[in-house]
Amino acid sequence: DAARAVIRLSPRSYLVYINTPIDVNQLNNRLKRDFANPFHSIDFTYEVFQTGTDLVVFTDSIFIGQISDVEEAKYLPNLTESDYYFKVNFPERTLIPSIMITIWAAAIIILILVLGFITYSIVVVMRQQRLSDFQTAFINTLAHEFKTPISTIGISASVLSEPDIALEPERIGVYSNIIRLENERMKGQVNKILELASLENREVQLRKEYMSVKQVLEEVTLGFAVQVEQRNGKLLRHCLEEDCYIHADKVHFVNVVNTLLDNAMKYTEKEPEILFSMERQGSTLIMSISDNGIGIPHEYQRKIFEKFFRVPTGDVHNVKGFGLGLSYIILIVKAHGWKISVSSELEKGSTFAVTMPVYSEIPDADEEEL
Repeated sequence: DAARAVIRLSPRSYLVYINTPIDVNQLNNRLKRDFANPFHSIDFTYEVFQTGTDLVVFTDSIFIGQISDVEEAKYLPNLTESDYYFKVNFPERTLIPSIMITIWAAAIIILILVLGFITYSIVVVMRQQRLSDFQTAFINTLAHEFKTPISTIGISASVLSEPDIALEPERIGVYSNIIRLENERMKGQVNKILELASLENREVQLRKEYMSVKQVLEEVTLGFAVQVEQRNGKLLRHCLEEDCYIHADKVHFVNVVNTLLDNAMKYTEKEPEILFSMERQGSTLIMSISDNGIGIPHEYQRKIFEKFFRVPTGDVHNVKGFGLGLSYIILIVKAHGWKISVSSELEKGSTFAVTMPVYSEIPDADEEEL
């Protein structure tokens, strides 16, 4: 079988052991017919060897581009005296056929696309998983935050429904106040979530007004001081001697201060010592709140302003929350064009500083337009 007698010596040379007499005319025509086609159009040479002696008895070169239907007759030998074999050489053939290069290039491109798709799919799945984890943690925390006030309201309502309660007006006042305070607590949580969502959707417009810094901050810190004293703590206030004014949305400004003060107390496990200070530097006011709390690891200090982010503490958070307070603050700060910074050290405490423009007096309407 001739096919089994073909030996590939190299990508450019093939040996055909037929070991029979060879009519070179027929061999020449057959090779031309087989190799002069669009898929194998390349010049070649062939050599005929005598079996046993391995002597070259005939050689010729075929130039595919010069083959035509009308060719000058060539008289080639008919080798019948012995058995022969022949070798075909393709001196101009590239070591890697162009079709193989095309196949390999296509395979590499497909492989890159597949790897890219797999990578993209993994990223999407991981993002979805993180989102799912955030949602689960948010729902669990939300349920925990609402469970306590709901339970407290339920107990107070049960007490108020007792027949003999009408004879004790002081108890009615106490439990009515408890219900009011717990209702305000839930309302505050809901409002914070709604305000944060609406601000991100750009639905909230800041209602700026000029306000006395000293007056507003005294009102805020006065109520907060009572909570600190209940934990045998201290609230130190270093306010400016001379009053000054800021241009801000009062509701959001008060919320920012309340949130920072609330965090300072929540994240202090021992008796809290909170320092509320204001420093004026020319036309800039720096409002800072420092505590002696647990502190924030350095690697998380840039992430604490992200929504839903909470510093990892294992499976248990001693301080319950949504991870929304600081993300709300950063949005309000940016909306006003202010700046906020944080410095913290583990087991020593944290300091949050908000920098904002300040005025010695309320500008006239004409000055404000300028």
